[in-house]
Amino acid sequence: MIRHTFTRFSLVVAAIALAATGVTRAQQPQQPAAPTGPLAPEKYKDIQVLKDVPADQLDVTMRYFVAATGLNCSNCHVRDQATGVFTYESDTRAKTTARNMIKLVQTVNAGDFGARINCGTCHQGRNQPAGLTAALMMTPDQLALAAAQAAAQAARQGGAGVGGGAAGAGRGAPPAGGPPAQGAGAAGQPGGAGRGNQTPPPPVDDVLDKYIAALGGRAAVEKLQSRVITGTYVNRATQSIPFTIEEKGTKYRETSQLPGAPLTYGFDGTAGWLQSGTNIMDMTTFQLAQATRLNDLPRLLHIKDRYENVTAGRPTNLPAATPGGTPTAVNLIQGSIAPNVTERFYFDATSGLLVRHQVITRTPQSINGVLTETIDYSDYKPVAGVMMPFTIKRNNWNTLDTLTVTDVKANAAIDDARFGKPKG
Repeated sequence: MIRHTFTRFSLVVAAIALAATGVTRAQQPQQPAAPTGPLAPEKYKDIQVLKDVPADQLDVTMRYFVAATGLNCSNCHVRDQATGVFTYESDTRAKTTARNMIKLVQTVNAGDFGARINCGTCHQGRNQPAGLTAALMMTPDQLALAAAQAAAQAARQGGAGVGGGAAGAGRGAPPAGGPPAQGAGAAGQPGGAGRGNQTPPPPVDDVLDKYIAALGGRAAVEKLQSRVITGTYVNRATQSIPFTIEEKGTKYRETSQLPGAPLTYGFDGTAGWLQSGTNIMDMTTFQLAQATRLNDLPRLLHIKDRYENVTAGRPTNLPAATPGGTPTAVNLIQGSIAPNVTERFYFDATSGLLVRHQVITRTPQSINGVLTETIDYSDYKPVAGVMMPFTIKRNNWNTLDTLTVTDVKANAAIDDARFGKPKG
């Protein structure tokens, strides 16, 4: 049984995808193939409503349900408390309810209602969707902001609709202070939004060339063949946990000294695995993709080569990391690694260094869900002639880890056996 209190990137959640009768191993997690293979009912037991979901997307669909509702596998599926083994084909009242909710989403999205929904539309990370709260008196700041917005809207419409400084000061009025400055568009949205003259996107090659130069130049980066990174991370429960990351080409291994039992996951270039204490399991599909994309080493010089449909977005801003801080002007590049996955890279417009890597994974159309993972990089320092981040923040629907690097050994000698699956 793999016990976990605070999971890292949901990697410890075992066999979350409904009692596999066979699982396809992702041979190239960085470039997964289009979902043209078998559907979920052909590989998994007791599939009654997700019949149109490709088998290789069932894992991400289940994880989306977890993120959208705040529940976990054992809230719907029967699990033996002694062994930790799930009996997925057993029905429960919760599973029946979940199926009905899935049908509701599918019905709305298949209809002509003028909108598409997903589980998070109502649940927003909670089992019980929140009801409407009573309207509250607006503060003076909120009134002033509402009046300013009403005036701006009237100006855009040529004066139509003018009347009452607090027009629109109803339930949906924004909080005092308004939204953070986003520059040319919302952070995280390629190219941003807005009207009028906008700065065009810089050429992709210009952004990447500036990035490579900021790292220390192509020659210095090409000499970097491996590295061992050590430090501690603080999770969302404020636990401070030592970690070690080993990278060698596409191979990757990360160990966390969790209380009770160390957690290690690795990728040997072909297959992925996870070990918690003495328990060892394979990592496949979405779980494997999450782990392997943490390896930045093979991506440093090859962002343009590793992704399809690489495009640049208009310059924008990332919100300040702390209240009252200065937003970071960034250049955005994005590309696809699979039909349902988009990765975005935000480069500091001044230094050229990578400050954010964001992964957006979409569930099958009938569910219409999205899972977002964000990795922020800061506190760059030179190691062996290459600039490396010494603060890394990993954030998703389940995890918030801030890694503080204390040491990086460049071109360390690492035995390939370190990346292979341990023998049970």
